[in-house]
Amino acid sequence: MGESGCGKSTLGRAVLGLIPPSGGRILFHELEITRASRADLKWLRRKMQIMFQHPEAALDPRMRIYDSLVEPLRIHRVVGSRAEEQRLAAELIDLVGLHPEHLNRYPHELSGGQIQRVVLARILSLEPEFIVADEPTSMLDASVQAQVLRLFKEVQRRFNIACLFISHDLEVVAWISDRVAAMYRGSIVELGPVEKVCKDPKHPYTSLLVGAFFGAGHRGLGSGKVPDLAEEVGHTSGCKFYAACPSAGKACRVAPGLREVQKGHFVACWEV
Repeated sequence: MGESGCGKSTLGRAVLGLIPPSGGRILFHELEITRASRADLKWLRRKMQIMFQHPEAALDPRMRIYDSLVEPLRIHRVVGSRAEEQRLAAELIDLVGLHPEHLNRYPHELSGGQIQRVVLARILSLEPEFIVADEPTSMLDASVQAQVLRLFKEVQRRFNIACLFISHDLEVVAWISDRVAAMYRGSIVELGPVEKVCKDPKHPYTSLLVGAFFGAGHRGLGSGKVPDLAEEVGHTSGCKFYAACPSAGKACRVAPGLREVQKGHFVACWEV
C-alpha cells in the first residue's frame, strides 16, 4: 500500500520480469527471474500472471470474449482439441460468475466488472501460482468493486494462489491481505501482518497514512510537516521521510534498513 507514485506498480512489474530491476534478486521456485533463459521465462509466464488497473484495456476490442479467453491456452498448448477448449472456456466463464452467452460478445458490450471477471478467468486458465493484482478494482463502482474482490478472494483460497495485491485503498488492503508492505518514495518502510500494520503502525509514514484513512486515533496523525525541498535535497542520502517526519533526528541522515521489531513485523526507522 502507499500513495500514488511511490513505486507499487513498478515493484509489481519488476517482480514479474516485465521491467528490468536496477538491482537485487527475484526468486521464484529458486529460479532467479533476472537471469532466466527463454525456456524458463515461458514456464514462468504460466505460473506468474497479472491483473491490470484498467480492465477495458486488457482485452483486444476486435476479438470476441471467447477468443480472448482461450488465446493463452493456444499459446501454451494447454488443450489438445477444439472440444476440450470449448469445455474449458465454459467452465472458466462459469467459475467467475458469467454466462455462456458472454463468450460471443465483444469487450465494449460488457461492463467494467464483467471485463475484469473475464480477465480473471483468462488468468486462471493457465493455473498460475502467483498473481500480481495492480489495483484491479480501483476503476469500478463501489458495489461492483465489492463483488469482484469477494470473487478474487474466493478464487485465491480455492486454488491456493499467492497474490501481491497493490492498492492505495487501505480499507481494501485491510480486508483482503494477510501481510502488508507500506511503500514511500520507492522503498518499503514497513512490512508485517495486516492486523499489526493497519491497527498499530510503527513507522511515522505508515502511521500518518493509516490515520488519514481510518481516523485521527492513530499515532502520528497531524504531527507531520510539509517537506521543504531545500531540506529534502540536503538529506537525499538519508531516510526519505526525513523532511516530513515529526521525530527525525541526526541518525536519520543515514538511510535505515528494514529490521524486525516484533515477530514478522519489520520497520525501516531508527526511532522505532
